[in-house]
Amino acid sequence: MAQIVSEVTKIRRKVLKEVASLLFSNQLVAGIESIPQKIISDGVHSYRCCQYKEKAILRERIKLALGVNPANYPEEITLKEIAAEVLTNDRYKPAPPFIYIIDEACDHCSIDKIIVTNACRNCVAHSCVNTCPRDAITIVGNQAFIEREKCIECGLCIKACSYRAIIEIERPCNRACSVEAIVPGEKSTVQINYDNCLGCAACTVACPFGAISFKSEITTVFKMLRNPGEQVIALLAPSLIGQFGLSINENILADGLKKLGFADAYLVAEGADQVIREEGAELRERIEENNGMMFNSCCPSFKQLVHKHFPALIDHISTTESPMLKIARRLREDQQIKTVFIGPCISKKVEAYEEGQGLIDAVLTFEELTALLVGAGINLAEIPEKASSPGPYYQSKPSNTAENFCRAGGVGAAIKQEIGQDDLRIESADGIEACIQALNKVKNRSLKADFLEGMGCQGGCIGGPGTLIKPQVARRLLTKKEKS
Repeated sequence: MAQIVSEVTKIRRKVLKEVASLLFSNQLVAGIESIPQKIISDGVHSYRCCQYKEKAILRERIKLALGVNPANYPEEITLKEIAAEVLTNDRYKPAPPFIYIIDEACDHCSIDKIIVTNACRNCVAHSCVNTCPRDAITIVGNQAFIEREKCIECGLCIKACSYRAIIEIERPCNRACSVEAIVPGEKSTVQINYDNCLGCAACTVACPFGAISFKSEITTVFKMLRNPGEQVIALLAPSLIGQFGLSINENILADGLKKLGFADAYLVAEGADQVIREEGAELRERIEENNGMMFNSCCPSFKQLVHKHFPALIDHISTTESPMLKIARRLREDQQIKTVFIGPCISKKVEAYEEGQGLIDAVLTFEELTALLVGAGINLAEIPEKASSPGPYYQSKPSNTAENFCRAGGVGAAIKQEIGQDDLRIESADGIEACIQALNKVKNRSLKADFLEGMGCQGGCIGGPGTLIKPQVARRLLTKKEKS
């Protein structure tokens, strides 16, 4: 899912970093109204018709950076007032839905799905006319013409045209969403049907106008770090490798996090080792009792897909908690602490809120963490490379199989190794579309497998929307580390 860094990504990161900088300088309330003009001065105004519209959109982005729902704060409420409320409200915490559409940024993409291009030659065969089941195509001015009132967008004319002169146009957000959670809104904009939404955030990456974004938790985490009475532990996802530079290992990052205010950092891959043992035992028991195949439980988007769109298959999901929840539960058994999961995933924010209440206090993407580091003036590259002394919650080094949880096929490989049966049938699906195809096969009883690994992002977690490097790079680094 991760792509080349686009201008949309750059703008989102600029907003996050500006908010973080004001937080660490204790100037958020005083300086937040100046952020739109500051960013526009860097050239952002060239993307819209005028500075006024760009400022209006930036205001909405800033609200999301503060972690609030923009719809709850109309234009007459200033950013200064919102910032003051967020900072002073000790009980405030971002809540679902985390993915949000900025109506002002939506470009009202055309919803005419089937279009005749200038490549139409008005051929003698008129295959498009003869194929259309609703007689929606006629010849006007020596070219095929589609009557919108009759067209049912079946696509038969596209297949029939020898010149490929008829094409299908689809909104990028619609195309990215495999569960039809993006639906038409008012005035040709779109809205999200949260009953269908999986929280995978594929739409946030796909929208070329940055009209779909997510609520940030940087303000929540900042307040936790600045509370002298709290110990805040960072839980680092296995997909950490290479995200902050090839020379930045987990020890250097742990030192950077401590400079930021965290009491300690902990590798979630250690929780994955526990999941491997428990999920392996659960699968072994299911096989012995002939209860059919089992699904992994570590990907929240995949679990949401099963619960919302394949409810008949819910019993196939492993009852084992995700590595994030496992490690948080272990840490909280003996300590009064706060935990912040740091990874590539937006849907982990939903999992933390719905399943991890009392276990996970906040979730940051790698992108959000970068904003906090920059805002605090911490340069990881300047931290000496040394063996960071283990903190009070350090237990052991995670296995290579646990660290590979973050790439497609990694969970299945770990479970197969744990079971120790060469004939164990493992199937893997990465990306929502591939997961849907696999689940349909399960539903139709045509998938012959003992264990199905479903990952919401293509390539696995290393392809998540909150990553900083290309998944290919992360995959190579994981392979290199495994061989070393």
